[in-house]
Amino acid sequence: MGRLVDLIKETYDHNACLEIASSGCSEGACTRHNYQADTLLLYLSYSEEIIKYTSDKLGSSFLSNLARDFGSPLKANNDQDDFSWQEVVSACPNKDDYKHALVWKFIELVAKEKTLEHY
Repeated sequence: MGRLVDLIKETYDHNACLEIASSGCSEGACTRHNYQADTLLLYLSYSEEIIKYTSDKLGSSFLSNLARDFGSPLKANNDQDDFSWQEVVSACPNKDDYKHALVWKFIELVAKEKTLEHY
């Protein structure tokens, strides 16, 4: 099994990557991975790569903030030690929506990377 970064770059041509990078997956530009069933399969197969790539690009706080956007009740508290992103995600009531959004963000980041490689 190859890297997901390479698979996404092969799946979407330059013009599709431009559209994904500018409008995002939620606007329908991500035609091959539009449905949650598609993105959950990618997450199941490539979760470590998705998490590492996304956190390397956006920071690990992105992962916990995204989980909070999907209902994780664990909030950062300045008076105590912050929760790890894994704890925040574990408390997320709808993990499938979270995983779907995370895969979309990953695809958007890879699309942006591919468009920058073109120049």
